[in-house]
Amino acid sequence: MTEPKPQNSSSSLIPPFLRIPWWTGVLLAITFYCSLKYLVPQLQFTNQTLHKLTLFAPSLAPMAAIVFLLLAAMRLYDADDEKLSGDSDEQEMTDN
Repeated sequence: MTEPKPQNSSSSLIPPFLRIPWWTGVLLAITFYCSLKYLVPQLQFTNQTLHKLTLFAPSLAPMAAIVFLLLAAMRLYDADDEKLSGDSDEQEMTDN
């Protein structure tokens, strides 16, 4: 009888749609930061609420970038951890 493969605890915390490569998280951070900091304030809205949101967007840019950078760091750590566990599995196979 085969034992179920234990899941990596950090990968189970991330929903499947956020399991992206780490470099994609970095690109998303750059994109969101530049968009919120420079592009959104240039938009002109007639709605007063949307106009206030566009004025508030540059202060949200660092927070949005940090979220994606943390996701990228988490994915990089997971990828490195998987690589290390894969190396130890290969070494166990060669030792036997």
